Amino acid sequence: MHFSTVLARSPASILSHLSGLSKLYPNRVLLFALSPNVPPSDLAQLVQKLTAFSPQTIGCLSAPLPDYPHALISCSLAVLDSESCIPFRSQIPGTVSPQVGRRHSFRQRGAQTDAFEGDMPTGTVDWANVWDQSLTTNELPTELQTLSPDEVGSIIYFSDAAPEGLSNALARFPNATKLGLFAASTPFVTGRPVTLFQGDKIYGSGAVGVALKSTEMRASVQFLGMKALSPPMTVTQSEGNLVISLDKKNPTQLLLSAIRASGIESNSLKDNDEFSLATLEAGEPHQMCSIMSGDPSRGTIALRSMTAPSVGAPVQFFHRPKSADASIPREIAQPSSSRHTLGFMACPELQQYANLEEEISDDVVVVLQDTFLAASEGGFILSRARAGTSETPWSCAIPGGLATLTWNI
Repeated sequence: MHFSTVLARSPASILSHLSGLSKLYPNRVLLFALSPNVPPSDLAQLVQKLTAFSPQTIGCLSAPLPDYPHALISCSLAVLDSESCIPFRSQIPGTVSPQVGRRHSFRQRGAQTDAFEGDMPTGTVDWANVWDQSLTTNELPTELQTLSPDEVGSIIYFSDAAPEGLSNALARFPNATKLGLFAASTPFVTGRPVTLFQGDKIYGSGAVGVALKSTEMRASVQFLGMKALSPPMTVTQSEGNLVISLDKKNPTQLLLSAIRASGIESNSLKDNDEFSLATLEAGEPHQMCSIMSGDPSRGTIALRSMTAPSVGAPVQFFHRPKSADASIPREIAQPSSSRHTLGFMACPELQQYANLEEEISDDVVVVLQDTFLAASEGGFILSRARAGTSETPWSCAIPGGLATLTWNI
């Protein structure tokens, strides 16, 4: 495998790097993520060269990397052995975004229909279980259907904003860690909601990715810039994407008390600061979900997630000021030469790529060796495998959220 991330002011530097790789690694699978902060003619040239690298090219348009000048074009590259890597394309439908106090509905491409056929069940309903059953009936993408569950070690993919159908179908590979990047929003760049590539084909919906056959790797997450806002608590009631009680107390009042105790100014609640609830494992954040809203009188907190943490889960409130930086960790920016690292990162939304004008010399080039690092305002979706089982897929769009897969060389 070869991993590298090139940041350059000029497309010529990226084209030169790509030309060298094509001579060293002919007839391989290429995985790429490219930021579109270039004039349209330069973007078209870069895309043409990337998709011509191999008939088995998989890619997407992503966002410029945080912690670097936004005028630098970011091009992340992974060259993979075609014998141990299976590219795929998915058109499995997903879901609409979760809404406060409402059950989930099913989304077909171009239409919206009810997820449930026939009479609605009565009494106490485990909506998460019902929802999972409605999605896992989807068949796997054609390219993955002949693979044995035991031979897949990891799955990496780029998706539109509705990956739930695919991520649930991929549960058929319980030994594989699955990591997806929500491709950047590109309606003002290419005219498509997102822009995905497979070979010489371009798509504006669905997902594209690669399945890697069994290999030793490690998955980890970091939440850069997030600070603990409360002591650990225990979920005592939850339903859907709602947390109803924590330590048998009102969650919204607990959050407001924690904000007051920390000295955070009240206008931070309306000033694009991030407040979130994290599940804990060994005292460290394991999953982290944005808090969408809270009701001080009823107490309920709504999370930007398909499901809230289950009863008994240890959790903790976190806060991220909008002024917090998202410095890329040293072990990723300057990795050890004995490992390859692939990372997907959530970054702040940029208004328009065309406005990213900065005084930077055209000959500036930064290369992150042995690292594939891509960012998006949509963040990532992750399902880690452990001891033959995979966690329920979850997503993170909090700026500074970073999920990585690491392979020893």
